[in-house]
Amino acid sequence: MKNIGIDLIEIKRIEKIGLKKIINRIFSEKEYKLYVKINNLKKKLNFIAGRWAAKEAIFKAYQKGNLKNNYKDWSILNDEKYGFPYVENITNPQIMISITHDNNYALAFVILLN
Repeated sequence: MKNIGIDLIEIKRIEKIGLKKIINRIFSEKEYKLYVKINNLKKKLNFIAGRWAAKEAIFKAYQKGNLKNNYKDWSILNDEKYGFPYVENITNPQIMISITHDNNYALAFVILLN
């Protein structure tokens, strides 16, 4: 293990800031294509919050200065068969990521492997 990152997002914060503003700031094209297929507002909020928390956790794991990307440079996607999240288009392919939602919060935990 090289480093870890964790982030917690209050889902209500997404509504306060505004869905479109956050989407325009953090979503890759692939994430946006997945997002527009979601019809339920609660699921949309969970999707946004989970991706935001995941990307913040990645920045923290890389200790910000060591990562020369922004939020849109990679995608947090889900495995089609099992549903687990993974990171696409990032310099280190050895990233383990977990995202969870509970009531008003989304949490992401990232492990960078050597």
